[in-house]
Amino acid sequence: MPVYAVWANWGVTEWVAVASAALALASFLFNWSVVSRQASMQAEALKSQLDRDVLEWAHETIDALSEGVWLARAHANAQNRAVLSEPLAKLSWRLSSLADRGRMFFPNLAPDAHGTDKPGAFQGYRPPVLDAVLFALYQVEQLTPVAPSTEMAMKFIQDCRRLLVSEVQYAIDPRRKGRMLTRLMTGAKKTDVAGFRMAADLATSMRMRYPELPISDRGADWITEMERRMRRAH
Repeated sequence: MPVYAVWANWGVTEWVAVASAALALASFLFNWSVVSRQASMQAEALKSQLDRDVLEWAHETIDALSEGVWLARAHANAQNRAVLSEPLAKLSWRLSSLADRGRMFFPNLAPDAHGTDKPGAFQGYRPPVLDAVLFALYQVEQLTPVAPSTEMAMKFIQDCRRLLVSEVQYAIDPRRKGRMLTRLMTGAKKTDVAGFRMAADLATSMRMRYPELPISDRGADWITEMERRMRRAH
C-alpha cells in the first residue's frame, strides 16, 4: 500500500501523535545544542583562567630573564665583579623558584622513560619552556667573580628568553582569541615542535661550555622521540 494511502486513513489521534513526536525530536535537538554550547563555554572559561595563571607566571619569568641579560652584560663589563654577587644570587633563587612553579603548568614529558627514580613531578624530560628557565639559571650561576669576561652569557640568556616567550605564546595561543569572535573553539591546535630543536641547541651550547652541569643529552634521537610523543598526544 502506498505511503500516502496510509496517511489518508489517519485520523486526528495519529496526526497528533506524529506532531508530538516531531516536537519532541526538535526539542531534544535544541536542548542538545544548548547543552553542548554551554559545555564548550565552560571549557573555554576554564582555559581562559588557566591562560591567565600561565601569563602571570610568564610575566615574572620574562622579567627575571631580562634581569639576567642585564646582569650578564654588567658582568662582562664590570671592573669589580664581586659587587654583582648578591644580585646574581638573588636572581638564582628566583629562577629556581619560577622553574618549579612552572611545573604546575608544564609537566615533564615521557615520565615513564626517564628519571623514574625521582619524585613524580621530576620524572621524564622537561618541556622546552622549562629548559629555558633552568638553562638560564645554570648560566647565571656561572657568572662568578672569577669567571672570564664574555658576551656569550648575555646572548645565551637572551636565547633562553626567546624560547620561553615562543613556548608560552604557543601554549596560550593569543591568536585564538580573535577566532573566538566568529566561532567557539575548544582549544585544539597543531603541535609546534620547533621548541624542542631550540631547547636542544641551548642544551648543546651549555654542555660544551660547562660539561659538569647536570644537563642530559638532547640530540637528534631525543628530538625525534619528543616530537613523536607530542604528535601522539594531540
